Amino acid sequence: MKTSSHSATRCQRRPASLLVSPLAIAISLAASAAQAQTAIAPQNEHPVSLPTLEVNAKRAPSAVERTTLEQSTVATVDAEKLASTLSYSIADATRYEPGVLVTNKGRFGLAGFNVRGLDENRVSIGLDGLEMAESYGPTSTYLKSSRVSVDVESLAGINVIKGGDAVAGSGLSGVVDMRLKAPEDFLAPSGNDSYASFKAGYRSDRKAFFESTTLAARRGEFESLLVLTNRHGQATRNHESNGSDDRTSGASRTTPDPGDIDNYDLLLKLQRVMDNGRIGMVAQKYRASSQLHAFSSETSSYRDYFTDDSLTRTRLGIYQDALLDTTMFDDVRWRLDWQRTSTIDDSSFTYASGPSVYERKVDREYTQNSWQLKADFAKALELGVPQQLAYGVVIKRDAYNNRNSDFNLDAGTVEATRFSPPGTATRIGLYLQDRLSFADDRGSLTPALRFDRYSYDLDNDGLTSQSYDDAEDRALTGQIGGTWRFTPNLQLFGKTGFGFRAPSYDELYYDYAVAGRPYRIVANPDLQPEYSRFVELGLRFDGRLGSAEVTSFYTHYRNFIESNASVSIDPTNYPLGEYTTQNLDRALIRGFEAKGVLDLAQALGWAQGLSLRGALAYIEGKNLEDGGAIQSVPPVQGVVSLGYDAPSQRWGSELAATFVNHVSQADAGESPYAPGAYQLYDLTGYLRVGEHLTLRGGVFNLADKQYWVWDDVRGLATSAGIDRYTQPGRNFGASVEYVF
Repeated sequence: MKTSSHSATRCQRRPASLLVSPLAIAISLAASAAQAQTAIAPQNEHPVSLPTLEVNAKRAPSAVERTTLEQSTVATVDAEKLASTLSYSIADATRYEPGVLVTNKGRFGLAGFNVRGLDENRVSIGLDGLEMAESYGPTSTYLKSSRVSVDVESLAGINVIKGGDAVAGSGLSGVVDMRLKAPEDFLAPSGNDSYASFKAGYRSDRKAFFESTTLAARRGEFESLLVLTNRHGQATRNHESNGSDDRTSGASRTTPDPGDIDNYDLLLKLQRVMDNGRIGMVAQKYRASSQLHAFSSETSSYRDYFTDDSLTRTRLGIYQDALLDTTMFDDVRWRLDWQRTSTIDDSSFTYASGPSVYERKVDREYTQNSWQLKADFAKALELGVPQQLAYGVVIKRDAYNNRNSDFNLDAGTVEATRFSPPGTATRIGLYLQDRLSFADDRGSLTPALRFDRYSYDLDNDGLTSQSYDDAEDRALTGQIGGTWRFTPNLQLFGKTGFGFRAPSYDELYYDYAVAGRPYRIVANPDLQPEYSRFVELGLRFDGRLGSAEVTSFYTHYRNFIESNASVSIDPTNYPLGEYTTQNLDRALIRGFEAKGVLDLAQALGWAQGLSLRGALAYIEGKNLEDGGAIQSVPPVQGVVSLGYDAPSQRWGSELAATFVNHVSQADAGESPYAPGAYQLYDLTGYLRVGEHLTLRGGVFNLADKQYWVWDDVRGLATSAGIDRYTQPGRNFGASVEYVF
């Protein structure tokens, strides 16, 4: 089905036999299509088309984006797919994409992306070119931050560039490029125009409603856009939820903690469009809040446990894209942005310690204020061979602040501390790449260099257990990529190079030392940057019968940063040990991915509009220090779907089957619990009524399968409470959209 497809993920070490049959069918059919294409089509028909990088409707991709498309594996989810799959959150948006998943931190919600087995700050996440706030997730039950503070209704699409990329900088395992909607996505190509729509929907797995309004207009050279979305729901239910009022307390609780969750997102864009480009401004305000009764955290010492958490992100920016015929560049794109991301997590409970019983309130706050200037330039040259020179700069300054307050409400006292001292980070990145084409553009070669420098400056104010030194470093990295088109339908692509990632504020300066606690976390300002050496090679086919892509990759990491590494054991003060972050010597991640689409009408003469899709991701990760598995690497996953879109585009439907392999006990490592394999089936559809109304609906987990997602349970013990982490059983979603 054209309006809902693609392949979410979970990928890992041992291929599962249950994946082979459906995916082999999809891949073999695509391979047969490639052979048939050569025999049937003239050589100048259906040339290889690059994956569609999701940019704003009338905005052409930059020189760097075009090169990325050529030599990388890219997963794309556009606004139409977000709507047709009834995506309620970013996690829903990527559930059918191989090698990509969104991590979940329970009470604290979605944390960020996992791409090819690595997550948190090893994945570069941007929103219209602005880097999202870093992960801040200390070893504490009271505070976690998120890197995905945006509503899906504000997005024109998501592009996930998998693997290392020296030009992108900090994305060791991948780059997630989220694009905000723009006025030109809704307006006619020229002339005065206006647009208005209202959309509402419901998801049963969280008893949640949402409403979204979109307004766009053009008057002369000026365009505007407003998108306003509200969501109101409850904590996501699991397979064990049966509608009863479960009052069970403690770690053995089998249902999620109950509570209310509300989200709000306001997007505003204003721009002036001229013959040679555009200049504009963007403003966005996002807020997510939750209030839970944390039954699962209640013990004899922690009674009547309630939480009140909020995440707020505010952004203001200006931007310009221009085509200018100058000596130094033909195309310039720059933007200046300010962003403030604030996480406030409050916990309230009755605390009992020996004979002392009192009301306690624990407040945790983390903020990151950012300024970013980003400029990209491109110049077409003819120096013996056609060349496309691209260069640019990113300057970013972040101010970090964490503050903790522990209240004894009965005594009227408060203790103020910090996990990390206040500080600022300055980062400068410069890149240069040159795409050279040859053999009448059948082949291309693209060398690239990047220079990075970072520095941390601290304000040690005495609220941490000790003072820490500033940190700084620099690196020069590079890569070379290329393509070769064997036929108009078949293309080889690949790249190899070196990646770099500076240690984050959290990794350098998180310090946890509380009197009476049996363990301590020690900061490590001497951490070294992480480096990677990557190789990726793939084959891409696109023709009359369908398309297919197969990719293999290998990445070797040096100075791989490990959290919670044991330092020592102090049996008197810290009997459970002292821990810190440290650089490992070596680690590696390797694997392969495959995906394909077969037009069943063209291939087999079936009904026009029928298509078969398949996708597979296999990832293997190993810590070369001790030979153990990298815990963030997910198990093998495959997705096969059969879709239909009526030739009139009035209605369509898709049945998607997801297959996930088990996690072996050896791969689970120290985690006592290793989830088994499972299969899921989802059915979605849409109906357009007249010219203005669209109805969408879906039933998810049709077979009501009980299953666990590895990323949610890694590190957990096998106990009665493990059932609390099951995913929702059979559930449904629906939406209605009216365009005025």
